Amino acid sequence: MILLIAAVAGLLVGCGWWLFDPGADTRLKSLLGAPRGGRGKSVGDSDRGRGARSGAMGSRVAEGSGERVAGAGEPGPSPTSAMSAVDALAFDLDLVSICLQTGLPTERALSLAAAAGGDRTGLDRLGRSLALGEIDDSNEELAAVSRLVLFSRSTGVALAPLLRGLAGDLRRAEHRRRQIAAARLGVELVVPLGVCVLPAFLLLGVVPVVLSLVDDLGVLFG
Repeated sequence: MILLIAAVAGLLVGCGWWLFDPGADTRLKSLLGAPRGGRGKSVGDSDRGRGARSGAMGSRVAEGSGERVAGAGEPGPSPTSAMSAVDALAFDLDLVSICLQTGLPTERALSLAAAAGGDRTGLDRLGRSLALGEIDDSNEELAAVSRLVLFSRSTGVALAPLLRGLAGDLRRAEHRRRQIAAARLGVELVVPLGVCVLPAFLLLGVVPVVLSLVDDLGVLFG
C-alpha cells in the first residue's frame, strides 16, 4: 500500500514539474512585451538610435529647412523588436509635439515623425489625409490622435501639449497592463503546482497517518 502511495505521489509531483517549468519564462516575456534577444543590448541600441534621430530632426526643424531627417529613408526598428506598439506610438507623438513647437504645420510634423521612426505607427498616412483636408479614422490606434487634431482645429487650443498628454496616458496605461499581466501570470503558475503538490502531500503525509491510526484502532477494538 505504501509503495502504491509513493508511486502515485511521484507521478503527481512529476506532472506538477512538467506543467510548471516549461515555457514559464517565454510566457512571462510575451506578456510583458520584453524582447526575446539580449535585453540590455537592444534597449541600449534603441536609446542611442532614438537620441540620434531626435537630435537630427531637432536641428533640421530649428533651421526651418524642408529637408528630410538624416536617415529617414531607412526603415526604423519594428515596435516589437525594441518596444511595444503603444510605446512606439507614444514616442512618435512626442516627436510630433517637438516639431509642432518649432512652428511646423501639423501635416509636416506628422510626416517628419513618421519618417524618423520608419512610419511604424501610421502617422504618415494620417498626415497625408490631413493635407487633403480629411481625417483618416480607419486606424483605431490613431483615433485618439485624430480626435485631438479636430479638437485643436475647432477650438484653437495648441496641439503640442495635447499630444504630450496623450503620450503620457498611453505609457501609463501600458505600464498598468503589464502589471496586471504579470500578476495574472503568477496566479496561473501557482494553480497547476498546487493541484499536483497538494494531493501528493496528502498521500505522503496524511494518508499514512490515517492508515496507521485505523490499524491501531482495529487492534485496540478488535
